Amino acid sequence: MSNIQIKKAVATLTIGGVIAIPTDTVYGLGVDAFNEDAVQKLYTIKGRPEEKPIPLVIGSVAEVSKVAQNIPDFFYHLTKKFWPGGLTIIVQSKNLLTQLTAGGNTVGLRIPNHTLLLNILKEFGGPMAITSANLSGNPASTSTQEFGLELTNKLDYIVDDGKTPGPIPSTVYDISVSPPIIRREGIISEETLNKELVCYNKHSKNS
Repeated sequence: MSNIQIKKAVATLTIGGVIAIPTDTVYGLGVDAFNEDAVQKLYTIKGRPEEKPIPLVIGSVAEVSKVAQNIPDFFYHLTKKFWPGGLTIIVQSKNLLTQLTAGGNTVGLRIPNHTLLLNILKEFGGPMAITSANLSGNPASTSTQEFGLELTNKLDYIVDDGKTPGPIPSTVYDISVSPPIIRREGIISEETLNKELVCYNKHSKNS
């Protein structure tokens, strides 16, 4: 992936376009998380129900404070264990478009374990709203060849980096509720997360 392609992806995001981008699980469709028109375009292209929120990918833990608030210490325990990687963590949102949160007050966050995507996020300088690259109801795509013409023709820029590891998506873990619950099963197992919760609670009681 050349710097020219990274710059094209960032330029597309900056003007409110929708890009297709590989991740450490499946291909995603990404937009500027703070651009209302771009987020609406993402919902429309995918045919995603508006009651379903869209998670964010970020380039570093330092960016969390831009989009989330009242963050429990358990969040940082999880980020040390699983970021970058396949865990999306739901926390209380802050200053986000109501479209992204589907009218709620929480947001899913993740740092992907994918160098190209992280380089684009770094160059872009902000969070990206991202959802799997497929029309709603269809399987997630692990290559650009799986998009189909209907989806491909609606995109502003496609970053093709070959096949992704998929098809298992990230695990979505909601720690905005007590006890935390898994909202979507994925690459990190419930057993693994339960062990971390027990470990954290034990440490907290002893400190």
